[in-house]
Amino acid sequence: MNPIIALVWKDLSIELRTRELVTSMSLVAFLSLVILGLAARSTPPAASGITPAALWVTVAFAATLGLARAHALDHEREALQGLLLTPVSRSALFVAKWASNLILVLVLEAAVLLASTALIDPGIGRRASVLALPLALGAVGFTATGTLLGAMTVTTRLREVLLPILLLPLALPVIIVSVAAIARALEGAGVAALAGPLKMLAAYDVVFAALGVWLFAHVVEE
Repeated sequence: MNPIIALVWKDLSIELRTRELVTSMSLVAFLSLVILGLAARSTPPAASGITPAALWVTVAFAATLGLARAHALDHEREALQGLLLTPVSRSALFVAKWASNLILVLVLEAAVLLASTALIDPGIGRRASVLALPLALGAVGFTATGTLLGAMTVTTRLREVLLPILLLPLALPVIIVSVAAIARALEGAGVAALAGPLKMLAAYDVVFAALGVWLFAHVVEE
């Protein structure tokens, strides 16, 4: 079996048994959406205006928590140290961890879209197929950066605080472009009209992925 597929299956199998990451991310996302939903309902004309930002605020904070906890679990179980002793390239280790993190964040985004339809703006459900594109492309760059920084900060005492401090500013270009694309989609724009932001997101994803593959070996060897 391909080592990347095997490592991804290992991470997902553990999560299916424990449900630790999904539970913690879902709880944070739900609480965030409830607060944002109540705020939106108190000022109905502004509800549609805050929807794009509300989606990414919820995803960013819940996903950051999940990324931090995923690396913390590997550190506590000494899983990464064991993998570094195997004849698997460091780039393959990064891609596998990135892929498993990405799958979890995509599941989170699907749940956030569903919950946001009920709690914030019913229009989200009608445009979900278009909104999925900027959210998914944003998740690719966000998790690539988070996977690298998570490995970098996992051995520090303040990893839960340090990771968001480092991750959110670096991922800000992806979040801004994704929010802009979501706003256009909610206004009725089709996929063709979102070509510019989507191409920009894809370019950011390639850059962040390349940096992750290149730098991961240096990070884990320190």
